[in-house]
Amino acid sequence: MRIVYSFDTNNGKVIPSQFYTKMAELSVYSAQKVGVPVVLYADLHGIDFFRKNNFPFDEYHLLDIEQYKMNFAYWNFVKLLTYSKQEEPFLHVDFDTYFHPWFTIPETGDIITEMQREYSYVRAFRDVSLFQTDTIPGKLICSGLLGGYNLTVWKELFEKALEVCRKPIPNPDKSIAYLVGVEEFNLSQLAMFYGLSVKELDHNEFDHWQGENKEKNYGTVINELYNITFKK
Repeated sequence: MRIVYSFDTNNGKVIPSQFYTKMAELSVYSAQKVGVPVVLYADLHGIDFFRKNNFPFDEYHLLDIEQYKMNFAYWNFVKLLTYSKQEEPFLHVDFDTYFHPWFTIPETGDIITEMQREYSYVRAFRDVSLFQTDTIPGKLICSGLLGGYNLTVWKELFEKALEVCRKPIPNPDKSIAYLVGVEEFNLSQLAMFYGLSVKELDHNEFDHWQGENKEKNYGTVINELYNITFKK
């Protein structure tokens, strides 16, 4: 088992801000305390950035993302690619995740997730769906913290992403729904059709500073925690 991060700078066009870097430092620092290897998958500019900022990753893995000629509007493609590269059980986490000292990774579960949530079935999901069927998952498997012990499912998920993510998003106003569809909805379909076991993490063991306006919504907490952790 290992903890995995990923980052795509879009060939150097998207570089983390000072606040994002501070949040990411906290995340990786807390991940190191879990006691498993912590690794990064990123494009060349991403690896250069995190190395120059002395992030303590145990491994760096270079991704040649440009070869796939993806539409960068699908910014979660780097996560789908990273999932498909895993050859041992893993937990992929976003840089807005902070692990408490008592966090533990489950010892079982084809899929391990932050949570399974209620959802509404929308056209975007149908447009990118792996299976054209009227049978849909009861809940969505969320991707903020996501991984597991079954490695085969991620390769099938990625193959569909290769097809979908090269195309323009049909309705840009619904772009988030298409991103959720190609990742969370399709994974939930695979879990349902293959009867995979899904294990939810304990929310008392981590914080997930998700959503937009992170600095506005979580800035005070993150800054205080950063100053205490690194004694700034």
